[in-house]
Amino acid sequence: MREVFIDNVSMTKFGRLDSSLRDLTTKAGEECIKNTDKKLDCLLIGAMNPEEFSSNSNISSLVADYLNIQGIPSLRIETASSSGAAIFSLGCSLISSGAYDNILLVAAEKMSGLDTQKVTKILAKVIEENERLSGASMPSLAAMVTMAYKLKYKIDKELLSEIMRTIAIKNHHNGSLNPLAHFQKEISEEDYNNSKIISNPLKMYDCSPISDGATALILTYKKTDVKVSGSGQATDTVSLKNRISLSNFAATRLAAKKAYTASSLTPKDINFAEVHDAFTSFEAINTEDLGFFNEGESYLHILRGETRITGSLPINPSGGLKSRGHPVGATGLAQIIDCVYQMRNLVSDSRQVSNNQIALCHSIGGMGNNIFVNILEKASNKRSRELFTSKINHELIPKINDSSEMINENEELEGRLASYTTLYVTPEGFDSPLTLGIIDTMKYKRIFARALFEGEFEIGGRITIFRENNIVYFRKTSYVDQIKFFARRNIRNILDFFE
Repeated sequence: MREVFIDNVSMTKFGRLDSSLRDLTTKAGEECIKNTDKKLDCLLIGAMNPEEFSSNSNISSLVADYLNIQGIPSLRIETASSSGAAIFSLGCSLISSGAYDNILLVAAEKMSGLDTQKVTKILAKVIEENERLSGASMPSLAAMVTMAYKLKYKIDKELLSEIMRTIAIKNHHNGSLNPLAHFQKEISEEDYNNSKIISNPLKMYDCSPISDGATALILTYKKTDVKVSGSGQATDTVSLKNRISLSNFAATRLAAKKAYTASSLTPKDINFAEVHDAFTSFEAINTEDLGFFNEGESYLHILRGETRITGSLPINPSGGLKSRGHPVGATGLAQIIDCVYQMRNLVSDSRQVSNNQIALCHSIGGMGNNIFVNILEKASNKRSRELFTSKINHELIPKINDSSEMINENEELEGRLASYTTLYVTPEGFDSPLTLGIIDTMKYKRIFARALFEGEFEIGGRITIFRENNIVYFRKTSYVDQIKFFARRNIRNILDFFE
């Protein structure tokens, strides 16, 4: 097994750009290969959905053609919004194994050519079908995770808002220092507080933007100044309701465990990190899942300023997805390139982290279900550790079975609300506002449902679930419902006794 090193890297500006997907990939690719002495023997392309975003298919062949490197093998990888990290992970395995010597990675997405509702609809296709048919979108599922996290660690509404506001302001500040960022403007507390609610409790400034952009990177077996120390990947259920825990990402924890094992490093060894903050609350959750902070305590470090550029553990010095931007297929590779820029001291003094020996990059595909963690290290560090030399245990993540199909038309079930949100920016075809919930039934199985009536609900409160016109709804359990459920349980117990 060989060590893997990073040669040239390049990245276009992120934002709503006039450039086409061809322009973006060509610019990033040509910039990356123009001054290298490496003979490329493979091309890997990361893109989430160029077929719908920009009407381009067979993208790996197209990019090879654009860059005039046809002849070498080319392959596209898609793992939703972690596609850029996926080609990096695969490239590392191919270099390490000796299959190839010098691999060009290009990751890109052109999203702004479509209106927002259309983009939202395309992004929602990574959501499990039944949840999507109920009106779920990425912000609504993210809001449910946030609400479950809030409940688990007994974080009140005001503190949660302060945590997310602090993260948003920090990342916009970092983005204001990054000339390649989508947003290069700071925001104030007032800006955040006055922004509209997208899906309770997430506001506009809690959500990453629709962006265009492209990235490119060369992996090689020949020694450079930056090496890849460890890589880990894990997947979880596509459906949020099937997960045992709604308040964190089990796949992040498993992917991180693999990366730490492969690198013989621990969370305490990491100097700075780029983590997937498609939503501000995810930065708090991810830093705990990655082992940087104790469960439920990331806010203590965030509010003390420890995750700022000048803090003890800078998180997202690039501005993160929130401010640098989120062209979905490109994001995972952009995080890695931003870390390389930091490690090579190629950023402005105002954005340079003080300790840049070891970096961690964390990328999420879908709603926390295809996750990559990669660890980079300066080659000058005297640690003779080859990639993937340690045996990695690919564990299975347990799940809760879906029980939505158990409900017959007009049948009523009782349960308790595990998490919910009210979505104000709804997918095409759904009226606003739309309240969605995940319910634990008395049979200890999960159901994803739409509220029959809008209103305030209490997580953990009693809920009645029923199916009508093939749609699963929920409502607060009334006194009449309670009597019916009580009678039903007791009649069943009497019948069981006589049997």
